[in-house]
Amino acid sequence: MSNLEVREFDVRATETDTREVSGIAVPYNQVTTIGNFREQFAEGSAIPADDAMLFWRHDEPIGKIIGHEQTPEGLIIRAKISDTPRGNEAHTLLRDGVISKFSVGFEPVEQRVEEDGTITRTSTVVREVSLVPMPAYAGATITEVRESAPTNKEEEEMSEDITTAAPAQDTELREAVEMLERKLETMTVAAPAVVVEDTRSAGQVLQAIAKGEESEIRAYTGATTGDTVVRNGWVGDLTRIVESVPGVAQVFSRGALPAEGNFIEYATLTSNSVDVNVQAAEGDDLTYGEVVIDSHTAAVKTFGGYSELTRQSIERSSIAYLDHVLRAQALAAGKALNDFVRAEYLVEHAAQVTATNVVELAATPTYADWINAAIDAQIKFQAQGLTIDALVVDPTTFKSLLNVESADGRPVFLVTGAGSNNVGSLSVRGLSGDLASIPVVMDAELASDEIAFVNSAALRLYASAAARLQDENIINLSKSFSVYMFAAVAHEIKSAIVPVVPAA
Repeated sequence: MSNLEVREFDVRATETDTREVSGIAVPYNQVTTIGNFREQFAEGSAIPADDAMLFWRHDEPIGKIIGHEQTPEGLIIRAKISDTPRGNEAHTLLRDGVISKFSVGFEPVEQRVEEDGTITRTSTVVREVSLVPMPAYAGATITEVRESAPTNKEEEEMSEDITTAAPAQDTELREAVEMLERKLETMTVAAPAVVVEDTRSAGQVLQAIAKGEESEIRAYTGATTGDTVVRNGWVGDLTRIVESVPGVAQVFSRGALPAEGNFIEYATLTSNSVDVNVQAAEGDDLTYGEVVIDSHTAAVKTFGGYSELTRQSIERSSIAYLDHVLRAQALAAGKALNDFVRAEYLVEHAAQVTATNVVELAATPTYADWINAAIDAQIKFQAQGLTIDALVVDPTTFKSLLNVESADGRPVFLVTGAGSNNVGSLSVRGLSGDLASIPVVMDAELASDEIAFVNSAALRLYASAAARLQDENIINLSKSFSVYMFAAVAHEIKSAIVPVVPAA
């Protein structure tokens, strides 16, 4: 579960008559800001795993999800709260209205980037749903919290059914034990969860640990599963920072990296001659065509780096210094990942130029030249059953768009304010914009001959969640902090990159 991400949702609790909790765990089509990016879940995108459980703050299983339903409003789940000390505590807080939120732990499978930069999750696997104090989304509501003691008749029926019930109970207990064993095996690797009632920064928490405060040492070492503040709080923030770094990596698709293996195997669409037509007459043969797919492999790369601080700098320097070190590592990891995707993009860009799968543009293009190039590219994409998802440009090209004018000298790309007869807009702050409704994405490291119209399915980045490790040197009184991740890029539909070249 190294790819597990968490999102929290606002809920309300009511009380009726049985020991169950139900409500919307994942609201659909509701945009919210997560760290430095915006996110929403598409309708039907959240699919619970068969062994999905109910957790307490992403740390301790307190029950099992026993039912779910897909609705236009969101994923509705129904869970049974176990009769354990933590389960009883959680149920009491629910019943009293103290805990009123859901938080979902999920593995991202498919997503797309909207024109405004919003990430739309189109396919996710829900591994667990947790009860937490604070929300990230405001649209998930617990509709029922039910509790009752069994009657004498129910107790008799339970006694009669104990032989058949035992296997199910054994299975649930075994699953809970296996999950706790997995947590112990990965104790040194940060687990992606969010404990948001603790408002301190990562630097403040680490400084408290360094000073030897008993409660923080217990939370840091995992002495109790409910106190893992550092691991849960930090990695969620780390992953968001890594994923928010701008560049060409934001354009292409993402997939979940398999848990094992040093290579990933994927299929590339080589050719498609399928021709679907109306059947001439009942009983006649349909038109024939072939789809040719090649199998390829991509190596899984390891990305990582570390920093070293003295105990004195941790314990006696300002909190901001340690925070900056941790955030700088995450930003560097995001840049490294974007560099990796850019390198793969340039390989395919060169291959498509060689294959003459290109569109031409005048040396000093007018807005009409840009529109015509976009139309030519869309014709190529339409022949493949695809559409243009973005225009990837370099800084020089991005700046040149600001100078495109109409016949009367009026800029045709809107920068701020209102205008008329504009063909697009540009955001200097976001280094993005649109050309005739086509998103424009700038990558600062590209050259002027490396721009292209692309579909996000051309490349797919398979990446693990970013994780952090730390180690202490008692000889020189220093402490090391490292960040690492694994990633591979698949070239799934190569012709979905259409380079823009100078007109002959």
